Amino acid sequence: MNNCALCGQNTTAFYDEHLKQTAWRCQACHAVFKDPKVYLSNALEKARYDTHNNTLDNEGYVQYLTTFIDHAVWPFIQHGSALDYGCGPGPVLGALLKKRGFDVSNYDPFYAPNEALLKQTYDLITITEVLEHVFDPNKVFKTLAQALKPEGILAVMTSFVPVSNDDYLTWWYKRDATHVVFYHLQSFENLAKRYGFKVLHTDQQKIITLKKVTP
Repeated sequence: MNNCALCGQNTTAFYDEHLKQTAWRCQACHAVFKDPKVYLSNALEKARYDTHNNTLDNEGYVQYLTTFIDHAVWPFIQHGSALDYGCGPGPVLGALLKKRGFDVSNYDPFYAPNEALLKQTYDLITITEVLEHVFDPNKVFKTLAQALKPEGILAVMTSFVPVSNDDYLTWWYKRDATHVVFYHLQSFENLAKRYGFKVLHTDQQKIITLKKVTP
């Protein structure tokens, strides 16, 4: 992996002694990529997701997503059509957005694979704890950009990667075998420029809210 799959710039390989695998870090946007050789098959990946208890009965999970809405969505948009991309088997975020008045559609490549939804356009797209699982993030980001209306909002949640390789090696987030790509704030700033967004808000830890710029 000589070039970054996000921005195309040079990457540097380093060995992850804990996971016994090579990883690559982009020297420009600081994104980190696991070796594609360790990516799980679709069947094994789905089997991992099937074990998650992400339901409306899980009070901790509901509060987690409520906090996301309060910080990444509600200050910037409070009504309109919405798509939750990567909703999982229990579309909890969609249900919470519906309670606040959004007209919500749910898409997931494993649990709600209605590709027709990706051909429509929305005022809001949410993508929470999904981008780190994506094998081809540029393809997904392009799809999201095309599915947003002008001035639409893209609200993202994924833990931002430490900029130091030493800190990465002890980072808990990379231990999940389904997590394969990790993003720095600079990664999102580069993606925003490429796909016509501006950054509205970020906590510089796991949340970033983008607005689609009118051409």
